[in-house]
Amino acid sequence: MKVRIVGPAPGSTGGVGVMSSYLESTSSQRTSLEFIESGGAPGPKLWRLKNFAMAMLAALRKGGDGDVWVLQLASGGSTWRKLLVSWVLRARKKPYLLHLHGAAYPMFLSGQPAMLRRAILSFFQHATAVLVLGYEWRDFVSRELRVTADRLVLLPNAVPGPEMLPTRSLPVRVLFAGRVGVRKGAPTLLQAWAQVETSGRAVLVLAGDLDDPDGTIAEAVKASTDVEVLGWLDSDGLREQMALAQVLVLPSQVENLPLSLLEGMAWGLAPVVTPVGAVAEVVQDGRDGLLVPVDDADALAAALRRVISDDDDRARLARSARQRWETGYTLESYRPRFDDIVEAARRRHTAERIAEHGAEHGRGRRRSRAAQRKGRTS
Repeated sequence: MKVRIVGPAPGSTGGVGVMSSYLESTSSQRTSLEFIESGGAPGPKLWRLKNFAMAMLAALRKGGDGDVWVLQLASGGSTWRKLLVSWVLRARKKPYLLHLHGAAYPMFLSGQPAMLRRAILSFFQHATAVLVLGYEWRDFVSRELRVTADRLVLLPNAVPGPEMLPTRSLPVRVLFAGRVGVRKGAPTLLQAWAQVETSGRAVLVLAGDLDDPDGTIAEAVKASTDVEVLGWLDSDGLREQMALAQVLVLPSQVENLPLSLLEGMAWGLAPVVTPVGAVAEVVQDGRDGLLVPVDDADALAAALRRVISDDDDRARLARSARQRWETGYTLESYRPRFDDIVEAARRRHTAERIAEHGAEHGRGRRRSRAAQRKGRTS
């Protein structure tokens, strides 16, 4: 079966592009994958428009009877592009699945006028299935987008990891991997770090693009001690930092299911994170990580002090985090689950088409009999 995945191409920046790269790296005897760039990846405007036009053309022309389309979805322009693609697929009676990634989707949906909100609801409700990354997102899609339970499928993200964990040494490296901005909690992190007083025992490593329109984060970094700023890293660079670090910190305000958390767990880092999105479904506080309230610098500082100062506790959390990844978030288990989902969607779509054809045939026969009766009485 051919599965056509519309969204950021493998290798694109951002979580969806990275997840596409991971999916592309898997293999299967049951399905083959084709990735179609939809125009959302960063780049010149004309290049993005061209990619979107090509995606629309693919939806119009490509696909045999057994093909399935998966539309990778976030808020904003991603929704409007995929909505247009879905209209073409619906006109061609092709099955499409929505794979919801966007962390800000509740805010995006609530900000839409009634007409556009109805269009989004129709978009979701006509999908053969909607894939979500966690139970909280399943409940959101059911409640706000009115998708029935039989069309909602849980498919958490998954990441690769090393077979053997590296040996780490002091100082304790506390890794933040993501856009260094308000949404990921960077200001709160820097406030907390100023309270930790590491005395050279630990260093905070910021790996990601700076999202700092007013310059306050850059000022806070300059005023901090024991902080390394690495900027954006490619996959090799990030793996190198994962191998050196002992703690993964991500005090985000909103998330879906962040890849950096799963990657940190795969590399045996002790997570210090906020319970947003599906994060609390992955990390149990005190067992395989520490959960801290959103925007609470004092609580974050206390959690960081704990994992920095107590080597045994940090090692225990890290071991449990690694085991949690091994039991639920590996790529080896992801691809078979993905194949199960698209095959089930294909069967459902076929059954619905047969039922629809039967209903149309029945209506046609009733109209024919009514016309015959009318002819006899006239």
